[in-house]
Amino acid sequence: MIKKYWKDFISLIYPNVCYNCDVALVEGEERICLRCFRDFPLTQYHQMDPNPLIQMTSGNLKVKGAFCFMKFNKDGIAQKLLHELKYKNNAPIGLLLGEWFANYIKEEIEKAKIDAIIPVPLHKSKQRKRGYNQSEVIARGLNKITGIKVINDAMIRTKNVSTQTKKGKVGRWQNVDSLYKIEKNKDIKGKRVLLLDDVITTGATIGTAAEVLAESEVAEIYLGCIASGK
Repeated sequence: MIKKYWKDFISLIYPNVCYNCDVALVEGEERICLRCFRDFPLTQYHQMDPNPLIQMTSGNLKVKGAFCFMKFNKDGIAQKLLHELKYKNNAPIGLLLGEWFANYIKEEIEKAKIDAIIPVPLHKSKQRKRGYNQSEVIARGLNKITGIKVINDAMIRTKNVSTQTKKGKVGRWQNVDSLYKIEKNKDIKGKRVLLLDDVITTGATIGTAAEVLAESEVAEIYLGCIASGK
């Protein structure tokens, strides 16, 4: 409680403070101070063999690569930034996360010749409540740096499932069964697509979405997320 009051007090004196350490930002810093930015827990999963994220997708043969920006640690910087995006109506931080992520993997996605970014969709009721799909906001940040087209209507979420946070791995996969369907096949036929989510834990949600995409006529699938607890 004392920490919260102290943070609120500092914010009154210095409106622009680092989201991670509360230090006042200087000119040229945006949302995160340079020191914390340098300390991002980058994953480098895309440089590993086998790639931990690809191992989560049940052997989907169309998945050719996977990219993750940061490791998700309890009370860590990734959790703080994504909490701002998902629960505090802070869409600008999502755009920044997308831009930072794009710069981190720019060379790799250029090599992959990705044609389109498909954000993992939210159920329409949850999106109305939140005001936006956080994965779509991140995708717009990626688009700003890479110029890769974002396709929001290629896939829809068919049901609003219960929370995944307290379920085991098997329970998570059962919870997302029949969760997505392709809406506009013509937009993704023959394309190399980046399927983008904010967080990957067991891989159940994005794995299910990838399976649905694999049954369509996309050429290749790449997975992307801002953070993973793997």
